[in-house]
Amino acid sequence: MSSLIQFFTASRYNDPFSHVELPYVDKFIKPLYNNPVLDNHINELILVIIAYHSVFTLSSILSPLLFPNAFKTLSTKNKVDFHIHVVSMVQSVLILLAIIPLFNDPILSQDRVFGYTPYGGFIATMALGYFIWDTIISIIYVKFFGIGFLIHGLVSSSVFLIGLKPYIMFYAPIFILFEISTPFLNLRWFGIKFPNLFSDLFNLINNAILILIFFFIRICYGWYQAYHLGSDFINASSDERFSLFGALVIMGGNSILNILNLYWFYRMAKVAYAIIYDMITGGNEHDDDKKDI
Repeated sequence: MSSLIQFFTASRYNDPFSHVELPYVDKFIKPLYNNPVLDNHINELILVIIAYHSVFTLSSILSPLLFPNAFKTLSTKNKVDFHIHVVSMVQSVLILLAIIPLFNDPILSQDRVFGYTPYGGFIATMALGYFIWDTIISIIYVKFFGIGFLIHGLVSSSVFLIGLKPYIMFYAPIFILFEISTPFLNLRWFGIKFPNLFSDLFNLINNAILILIFFFIRICYGWYQAYHLGSDFINASSDERFSLFGALVIMGGNSILNILNLYWFYRMAKVAYAIIYDMITGGNEHDDDKKDI
């Protein structure tokens, strides 16, 4: 773990994967767009997508072998969801470590709308790669997970793609910080689907932490930063580099995600209430509510 932290924090400016070159990218992928900044990161973007799908594939192969009895109890939907949560766990831990050097970055802080560093581009690429993968998975399994997760993936992908213009790269670590709730969300999902995996006390503490983090980071902190983002757009609107379309997509996407976060917070609070109520009463009348997420 220490070597991983050292890798991501060795430099707050340089892209650690700038040397990566994949075959056929220059010939077949780069002609599809016109973005010099994305040119610097397109190889690692594809690599990130491949890496996350490799985790998904490995989970689908190894998990039934490692947990045969538990997997027998899961529906097809929950088996797919399990592998998605494994990828989500890996992604959230990696990117939360990776964003550390971007906080208080002097270059990005001086130009909050148009500032760029290669490392900032690398972080935006990591996030974009994950959300593109997530969007593809959401399309494939939309019958299982509905339109909400697909919208989340599409909006997030659009925002980080525009961020590689470069645009609002200063805000990349701020909004990626939302992922701090993800490990707790995944643990809660594992605890619900595998009732004997964690103790009741662990589940209770994890649910409490999840709800507090989700509320204060995704909702309170998120809406506060959305206000600052909007203010920065207004202040930068006279700059020739300003893109009204990009600003509208980002602010519109941010509003959609804020609404989704409120909806998901309601569902998590509903599950937490059901678990706490049944723990106190010793009953199981809220079992259906516990399966809401």
